[in-house]
Amino acid sequence: MNMEFYQISIIVGISFIIIEMFTLTYIFLGMGIASFAVALVQYVLDGMSFNRDLMIFAILCLIVILASRKIFKKKSDQTISGEEDVNQY
Repeated sequence: MNMEFYQISIIVGISFIIIEMFTLTYIFLGMGIASFAVALVQYVLDGMSFNRDLMIFAILCLIVILASRKIFKKKSDQTISGEEDVNQY
């Protein structure tokens, strides 16, 4: 059984999503989505190019991580300027 490169990328993406379920940091979510995007590019272009795939992975990973941090920011992470934080010494 020979696996194609895009199938390996899909397995890596699923692994990142499973790891994200245990960590809840949204870092592995970005890596999983970027792995799926790399798999799609590998499937469409029929092959692997290390430089192309690495650039796609890195750029999309960064974009998704930054976007998910902004979207899923907790109310407790935001400080209100009028109130003093009790944790500040």
